Amino acid sequence: MKRLILVFLLFSGLIATRVEAQYDFKFGFEASPFISWMSTDKKPVKSDGTNLGFQIVMNGEYYIRERYAIKAGLGLSFRNGGNLLHTNGGAIFPDSDLSMPSLKDPLPPNTSVKYKLQYVEIPVAFRMRTQEFGYLRYFAELPMFIIGINSQARADLGVANGDNEDIGKDTPFMNLSWGVGAGAEYALTSTTSLVGGIFYNQGIADVTSDSNADQSKAVLKRLVFRMGVMF
Repeated sequence: MKRLILVFLLFSGLIATRVEAQYDFKFGFEASPFISWMSTDKKPVKSDGTNLGFQIVMNGEYYIRERYAIKAGLGLSFRNGGNLLHTNGGAIFPDSDLSMPSLKDPLPPNTSVKYKLQYVEIPVAFRMRTQEFGYLRYFAELPMFIIGINSQARADLGVANGDNEDIGKDTPFMNLSWGVGAGAEYALTSTTSLVGGIFYNQGIADVTSDSNADQSKAVLKRLVFRMGVMF
């Protein structure tokens, strides 16, 4: 975690340097709650619940025109995931370092597993915004693509003594997703504005191991309630 914070601070310094040199560059910070869930391509594994998560993101916006920008950032995203119901049970995490040897035994049928995934994220988006209406501007971001690097993977296995288990060895290192969203900016000063919006993200890559008993592909989905400030 200390290394992640150091990278975050270095990125902040680079953005600040760029702001001094370029008038058409803006930067800001977001602290946004989200609801996440998982869906699969196999009927024996079903979505069975949501997670309430939180993300912090540092963004930079480079305006190629007054109303159009390329946006990129660096963020941390906590408690991604949700519950998956494994109707057939089975050895779902065979390679992970679970706390008890018995947890590597096949899970019983109809076991609901809660996944709790943490990512270092790099979002990139094309941003469009309207002209000002008083103190307000409206914006949309599409397309948006997010590269997520898995920094922690844990799960509640739905059996006795199986909470908060480390499943890192059965979780892919990287997640890719796309998204769209819209919102509004409220100008506080000529250079500072509050930002709020609603965004939807959907995974492209499998966020679970292909070695599980059902050989299913699970993708991560999120509804993000974005809140931030831009300078």
